[in-house]
Amino acid sequence: MPDPPGQVPSHLRSPHGSASIYLDALRGIAAVGVCLSHLRDFFFVDYAQSPHHNPLMAAAYLSTGLGHQWVVVFFVLSGYLVGGSVLRSLALDRWSWRGYLLNRMTRLWTVLVPALILGGTLDFVGIHLFGSNGIYGGQTGAHELSIQVSSRLTATILAGNYAFLQGIYVPTFGSNGPLWSLANEFWYYVAFPFLACALWNRPSPGRRLLNAVLLIAVVAFMRPPVALMGLIWLMGVAIHYAPQVPANNILLRRGLMIAAAMALGMAMAWCKVKPNPAADYVLGLVVSGLIVVVLSCARTPMPRAFNWTSHAISRSSYTLYLVHVPALVFLAAWIGSARWIPSLQHLLRGVGIFALVMVYAQIVWFFFEKRTDSIRARIKPLILRDNLAGARTLTRA
Repeated sequence: MPDPPGQVPSHLRSPHGSASIYLDALRGIAAVGVCLSHLRDFFFVDYAQSPHHNPLMAAAYLSTGLGHQWVVVFFVLSGYLVGGSVLRSLALDRWSWRGYLLNRMTRLWTVLVPALILGGTLDFVGIHLFGSNGIYGGQTGAHELSIQVSSRLTATILAGNYAFLQGIYVPTFGSNGPLWSLANEFWYYVAFPFLACALWNRPSPGRRLLNAVLLIAVVAFMRPPVALMGLIWLMGVAIHYAPQVPANNILLRRGLMIAAAMALGMAMAWCKVKPNPAADYVLGLVVSGLIVVVLSCARTPMPRAFNWTSHAISRSSYTLYLVHVPALVFLAAWIGSARWIPSLQHLLRGVGIFALVMVYAQIVWFFFEKRTDSIRARIKPLILRDNLAGARTLTRA
């Protein structure tokens, strides 16, 4: 049955109910997973250097070393959510570049502006308190930080990171290496509407051709490595067109969700243990399959505690992603010891450090990301003045 005119097509509707809660949980777990990956790398020796070689320790190292793989999960989720918002606007004939960029830029910059300042301040203070050797000199053996941090604390690099050029034309700012993925995200946000408008059947052929040309220009600007990873982001968009999994039996639905979660875990482990050029794309397909299963099978209401936890870790996931590395690096320099050999004492210290970073991220979230909607509401009349004036005129008429 076709969807009624003026309503969002059923395949493009936002996730809701238990499915939305599960996707929140996935996003929050991804952010925590990236944080744990960096914490383990900065504070603990590699598995090969540890005297404790057993299946439990191997599993602990593997599960806390999936930072890159969790970023792939972020890309698929972003493609599904942000790409879906573009498709919904086009389907309702409400597409507007100004409105879209207002939403995207307030979402990104509300956290990025303070995060770069806070991270740069921590790096600057840390270098002056603890010296430019050690972790700030990339000399501890940590794989995620092997550069001289002071060389990346320049105004040019800072401006390039605010313009989402990190990893493309400038390095990431200071010690904050994970910022590379934010540049990828931004340019996918820019490129996808051109792709969607070029393929949409309503604009004139001339406008579709113009969108295609602009798409090619944006893809060329972002360079091949970034553009190729955009295919993973598009896998998230494609979820909207995937057929729903037929599962009316509750046991079947639960079985499918467990199987999809296990497939994700195995795919992430395989990508980590057997890295190859196709690994990220295979993982992107598995993540997409998991989301399709969740959208089809997550119908049972979840316990209140699970709902609250999923929302709590999801709402601040973006902030946690942007602020955790400079904080971890500062704490590593402050503690000043070599990377630890795993032990109960060091594990408890690691838990304490993780808790400190989580509290720090929540404070930053409270003062900045939590205010995103209010900041957007203040800016909206300035950006969309013509649209709002036209709407008022139509109302009076």
